[in-house]
Amino acid sequence: MKVLHVFISMPVGGAEDLVLSMVRHPTAECQAEVVCLKELGVAGAEAQRAGLPVHLLPLVRSKRLQPLAVLRLARWMKAQRYDVVHSHVYNAHVYAVLAAKMAGIPVVMQHHKTFNRERRRRWLILRLLARWTRAQITLSEQTRVDLIEALKVSPQTCSVVSNVVDDSVFRPAADRAQARQAVGLDAQKAWVGGVASLTPQKNHAATVRMMAELARQGCGAMGVICGEGLKRPELQAEIDQLGIQERLRLAGNQRPIAPWIQAFDVLVLPSSWEGQPMVLLQALACDTPIVASAIEGNLATLGADHPGLFALDDDAAYARLVRACVEDAAFRATVLEHQRKHRAGQPGFEDYMEQVAAVYRRIVPERR
Repeated sequence: MKVLHVFISMPVGGAEDLVLSMVRHPTAECQAEVVCLKELGVAGAEAQRAGLPVHLLPLVRSKRLQPLAVLRLARWMKAQRYDVVHSHVYNAHVYAVLAAKMAGIPVVMQHHKTFNRERRRRWLILRLLARWTRAQITLSEQTRVDLIEALKVSPQTCSVVSNVVDDSVFRPAADRAQARQAVGLDAQKAWVGGVASLTPQKNHAATVRMMAELARQGCGAMGVICGEGLKRPELQAEIDQLGIQERLRLAGNQRPIAPWIQAFDVLVLPSSWEGQPMVLLQALACDTPIVASAIEGNLATLGADHPGLFALDDDAAYARLVRACVEDAAFRATVLEHQRKHRAGQPGFEDYMEQVAAVYRRIVPERR
């Protein structure tokens, strides 16, 4: 099957990394390609330079729906003879579903976030799109149940397929000190790292406060946040105000990200809302201790009994757990033991590809 994954652009993100792994590792049954409708983005440009089949069709120029772009995309899809169209984010869903419908190609919508009842307008639009969608993929059973109710779709069309990471890329560092040195970090220091866009839901302000508290307590850990976004000026101003410029730096987007996760002594994710965060799966694969907020997406990824979870509004617990991971060898070992056991029970990349292929098989024969 020839599968097309549709994006508006491919910035640094979990869904983008997952799709590029699928493109990078075709199977005898499925060969995946990508199309970006506005710009390649950081991840898309990186993949194209590597020779992967990532296409740029600059049809979309604004956030408003452009009917002519839908028509042109449909003609291109049909000319390229794709068997399945697969989309992963909201804006891309709109173009992918409408164009695939016009081209007569079955389409899959994958939802990488948990159900958000507050975004009613978005879910009403997705309900309309779901009428022309052959299958839905969610990350958890709870999201599947929520989705069936919100989109008014048949339970038989909704599948749960948990995210995975590419073990050939994300794996434990042979020597963490050397890994630090490789990405330009002081090899003799302990490093606390965050990897997420600089947006409100990622709650990086909590990490800024946490690092200031560690400095106040005399903990020698250093911090770095990899990512970009609209919150950068505000976060930098807070770092400056607290006087921790030498303790915490905003490193911007970093590619590839695996060496950074391998270099961290602790990976932190204090988000207020997540689906199934790819960065947590990547940290599990790299055997990096995790401290994260106890929200639905993080609980589903790490297990409710993960020892590094803290309540979203508990800054003191956040600082205490990070310091324990850095300074308390017994606690760090407990965290890693839990993560290794949890990861051992998770599906691998080949399992993921088979589950997705099974979804495709259910809908492609109708076209053939």
